[in-house]
This record gives sequence, C-alpha cells and structure tokens, in this order.
Amino acid sequence: MAAPVSRPPIDRRIPPVPGEIHAFRFPSYLKRRLDNGLTVYTARLPGVPLISLELVVPAGAEHDPEGRGGLSTLTASLLDEGTAQKDALEIAAYVEELGGYLTTGADWDEGYLATGLLAQHRRQGLSLLAEVLTSPIFPEREIERLRRQRLAEILRRAYDPSSQADDRLTQVIYQGTVYARSLLGDEASVSALTRDEIEGFYRSHYAVSGSALIAVGDLEPEALLDEVEAVLGGAPGWSPPPSPEIRPEPLPGIQVHIVDRPGAAQTELRLGHRGISRKDPDFVPLAVMNTLLGGKFTSRINLNLRERHGFTYGASTRFVGRLGPGPFLAGAAVATESTGAAVREVLAELARICDEPVGEDELADTRSYLMGVFPYTVQTIADLAKRLEILAVYGLPDDYYDGYVARMEAVTREDVQRVAQQHIDPDHIAVVAVGPAEVLEPQLAGLGTLEVWSRSEPAPAGA
Repeated sequence: MAAPVSRPPIDRRIPPVPGEIHAFRFPSYLKRRLDNGLTVYTARLPGVPLISLELVVPAGAEHDPEGRGGLSTLTASLLDEGTAQKDALEIAAYVEELGGYLTTGADWDEGYLATGLLAQHRRQGLSLLAEVLTSPIFPEREIERLRRQRLAEILRRAYDPSSQADDRLTQVIYQGTVYARSLLGDEASVSALTRDEIEGFYRSHYAVSGSALIAVGDLEPEALLDEVEAVLGGAPGWSPPPSPEIRPEPLPGIQVHIVDRPGAAQTELRLGHRGISRKDPDFVPLAVMNTLLGGKFTSRINLNLRERHGFTYGASTRFVGRLGPGPFLAGAAVATESTGAAVREVLAELARICDEPVGEDELADTRSYLMGVFPYTVQTIADLAKRLEILAVYGLPDDYYDGYVARMEAVTREDVQRVAQQHIDPDHIAVVAVGPAEVLEPQLAGLGTLEVWSRSEPAPAGA
C-alpha cells in the first residue's frame, strides 16, 4: 500500500492568487440593412443545434399616450394571440410541434417578438415571426382575457411592498413624464383601452423600418441573411414615430415619502434620482463606479449596510439604461427600526464617492472583477443575442463590444470621481420607505420634505 502523499497545510485565511486574465474577443457577427429598413444582426454560435430569432421594434412604453398607460405592453402581449392565418391555440400548437417557444412583449424602449427552436426549423421560425408581426388580428376575447390578467397583476402589485416602493420612487423622480407610469398601466387606463386603440398603436409602431432582427445560434450567417431577405424583405416599411423627449425636472432637494404599511417588521427602502441614457458616453466609466459603489457583493454600500451594521441581507445600486434618462437607484429591505440609520449611511456613501478619490487597490479590484465576469455574459445563445439587441436598440457602434473590456480597464480614479460628481447627487434625491409610518416618520424626520401616503392614495400631482 502506497504511503499517503504529504501536502503542505492550507491557510484558508488567505484567498487564492487569481489566475492570468485571458484576452477576450467579442464573437464576430454580420449586419445587413434590407431595402425596407429592417436591420439584421446574425452570429454563429455552434455547439448545440439551437437558434434564437428575435425581432425588436421601436414600440416601447415611452410611446404610451397620456392616460393610456399599458397600451404598448398590452398590444405587444396580444401579437401572438391570433393572426389572419392561425388563432391563438393553433399558434401554440405549431410552436410546440417545432419543439420551441414564442414570446412577445415590450419594455420602455422596444416591443419584441422572439422564438427559440432547433436550428433545422429556422425557416419555419422566421415565417412564424413574419406572420405574427404583419398580420395580428387582436381578437376581442383575447383582449378581455389579457385585460383581466393585467388588472389582477396591478392589484397584486398594489399589495406587494417591493413593487410599492419601486412604483412610488419612479412617480416622484419622473413626475409629469411618461416614465412616472408603470409599464403595466394602472386600473383606470387598462380598463379604458379599446381594440381600436390597440390596433392603432400597432399600425403606428410595428413597422419593419427601424426594426431589427437578431439571429444567433447554429447557423451560417450568410445563408440566414438570404432567408431573412426572402421571408421579410417584402414586408412593408414605414417610418415609425420618433422617441419622445423625456426631461424630468430636477428634484428640489431630498424628498422623503413614506408609504404606510402598519406593523411591518421590515421596510422596503429605495433612494434615487434621474440618471443617464444608455447611449451616454459615460456609461462605461459609470458602470465601473457603480460596481464599486453598490454593484457587487463587496461594494461599499453592501459592506456598510450588511456587514458593518447588519441592517439588511443585501443592498445595491444601479443605473438603469434606457433611450431616455433612466433612473439611478439604491435599494434594500431593512429592519424597520434601522431605516433612518440605513438612509443616512447610503447618503453618506453617495457623498463620499463624489467627494473622495477612490483608492487604487479598490479600483483595481473592481476593474478586475468586471473584466473577469464580462466574458461569462456572452457564453450562450441568449447572452450573445442580448448583446446584439443592445447594439440595435440603442444605436451603439458596431465595434462597441470589441473594445469594451479595454475601456473598463482604462477607467481611472479621476474618471470615477468625475462621473460620480456629474451623475450622483445625494442632495437632490428621493427617498421612499414602505413600512409602518408611526415608526418610520420619527426616524426620517429632518432629512428633507416628508410626506406620508396610504397604500391606496394616488401618486403626487402630475405623476
């Protein structure tokens, strides 16, 4: 019997030395604009015999008319509920026969139609997307069914403290603009939507001109481009309405809003103000700064609120990228008795990153983290499709991701402080706390103007 191998003891107090960072190259892709204005992005990602096909259309909720919140998202959800050729059940059965999925929807910036299926069925997938895009019929029975589902979800969110906090914060930040509304709409707007309005929104916004098709998977890009030309090249194109200009008024100071939830042992806490567009050239250095501030487990705000003070299981910050100025958000679920202290710690961290240059080691760790995780975000078909979607929706340069890691690596201490000073403002920020008002009000008094709301009260005037 062989003698056991002797190994040196491991000091588990010392983290392992990180390995060498390998050079990253963004996967190659082809891009072509058809005569009808449809732009096609296609990339080969072999390994599994699957393909993802997605049409993104300039039909996001930023186009919802006043008093018609939820129109864009309801229209998008109805696209696959019946066409001139198939009813909803026939569409579902056809997709199941192909062994794939079909989904439609909308966010603030886009409407989308997406399918994933075996690569050998890509022509059928393309034809199905073309059918759903060009010939939906919006049956009344499906409108009413989805309307009931939507109203039920709006009611559920009204009793969910996390959703209450998110919704109240955006109402305060974006008062008087479309961003103040929910993507779902509200009970009044959804109840009032008509089939004519849904069909009118579709006819105004669901044009192939200005839209993009993103195809990723086990395919030959040139062959796929030819198939798209054959299937969608003849689809009519017209110029959709331009994106509206969204310019929320700056907050006059610190505004505190308490949504009363009597007896709650935990308070949903949000802080925020307007941020920047995803197209802003500061987005990369801002991503580095935000990761250091509140974008990873070892970020300043999480270590402060979780590790140092024990106020929460987790706290984070983020800049939400949109075509318009998306929000800057900080959030956590905190022990109710610690809410006031948690708010003051967050405000102090926001002020510190604006006032004090970050340390070289802290910045180097943050850059290394981001450079190390980014390649993992383009491994799968869905990952790569999402990156190409970002290029298409926000009109970013074709080589944007080729130098993405290098741009992160080049971010300096001066860059971090500059973007923090330009895009974070702890003196003009909204604070929302969903919890028991009688406990929270004394803790939050003195921070700024303070208002208390019941769950059922309407948003601030103009929201």
